[in-house]
This record gives sequence, C-alpha cells and structure tokens, in this order.
Amino acid sequence: MSERRQLWETLAAFLAQLEQKTAVLDKDVQLGTALEELKNEVRKLGKAQFKANAMVEGQSARWEQVIAEAQAAREQQAQLVEKMAEEQVAARERELLEAFLPALNGLESAIGSGRRYLEIRDRAASASNITPAQAILVSPADRAVLTGWLDGLRLVHERLLAILEAGGVTPIPTVGHPFDPYLHVAVGTTSEGEGPAGTVVAEERRGYRCPAGVLRYAEVIVYRP
Repeated sequence: MSERRQLWETLAAFLAQLEQKTAVLDKDVQLGTALEELKNEVRKLGKAQFKANAMVEGQSARWEQVIAEAQAAREQQAQLVEKMAEEQVAARERELLEAFLPALNGLESAIGSGRRYLEIRDRAASASNITPAQAILVSPADRAVLTGWLDGLRLVHERLLAILEAGGVTPIPTVGHPFDPYLHVAVGTTSEGEGPAGTVVAEERRGYRCPAGVLRYAEVIVYRP
C-alpha cells in the first residue's frame, strides 16, 4: 500500500470517528435541551399548581367564613326567637298574676268588713239594754256562723297568696317603712304618727311585685309632721 493511500485511509477513519463523536455530542446536547425544557415545564406546572392551590385555599377560607357567618346569624336568630318567646311567656304570666289581684282586693275587703262587724256585734252583745230580737242577732250561734264564714274567706285568701308566691309575687312592705316612689303611691298624708317624715303609716291598698317588676303599686298614707 502506498503512503498516500495509507494517509487517506487514516484521514477517513479519523473523520468517521469525528463524525461519530459529533453525533454523540449532538445527542447529548439534544438530551440536555430536552431536560432543560422538561425542567421548565415542571417549574411552570409547579407555579400553576401553587396558584391553583392558593386559589382553592382562598375559596375554602371564604366558604368557611360564609358558613361561620350563616351559623352565627342562625344562632343569633334562634336566641332572638327564644328571647321573644320568653318575653311573651313572661307577659302572659304577668297578665294571669294581675288577674288575681282584683279577687284579692275583694277578699281583703270582705275580711276587713267582717272583722269590723264582729267588733261591732261583740260590743252590742255586751250591752245591757238589748231587745230579744237584738239578742238573737248577737247570739253565740250567730257569731259562730260569721266566724266560720270569715275563716273560709281567709283560707281562700291564703291559697291565692300561695299561688302568687309560687309565681314569685310578694306583697310590697308598707307600714313602718320609708316611702319609696318606686314601690308606693301616696294617696294622702297625715300629721299623726311617729318616726321620721316620709314614713308610711297606713296602707289603703296593698301592692305586689314580682321578679320582672311591680305588678301594682301600694297605695299608702305618709306621715308628714
């Protein structure tokens, strides 16, 4: 083989090796480019997923806030309805309790009149110049009938007071206590009495109060020196 041919073959082999290496390098370059593009795509997808997650979290937070506000409004409405119902029940109970007061007035008036009549008949019974007809009216039997009638009225009166007390209603203190414009109504004054000025010396009509307030003001006579 001539030297020239041998040189050409050597150059051809070198060129073939160079082309082969160049192809490998091209493949490596292409692979690197593909990897870089893949990284970019992954990075873009990560950003998009982050935005989507943030949006979902924001929407979830808004929905949770809306649900919490709706729950609070529902609880507030339930409390308002419950309060209105309690107020209506309290008003109804107050009306029922106030309906007992006229009956108490009638009983107390009847009991007071009966006691005064007993005092008058007892004084009449002790008189020495009574007629036989008057003696029948003031006889022990007649007194026993009247006493039994008064005892029955007192029993009914005590039962009504027990019903009022069960509803939290109590009489307003009057005689011997200082006048209180939040509990008493002065229907008169008198200079006959003891203690400091403004003391209640007599009760014209009993008053009552309950936990919700005054059912009826006590009508009183006030001491004014």
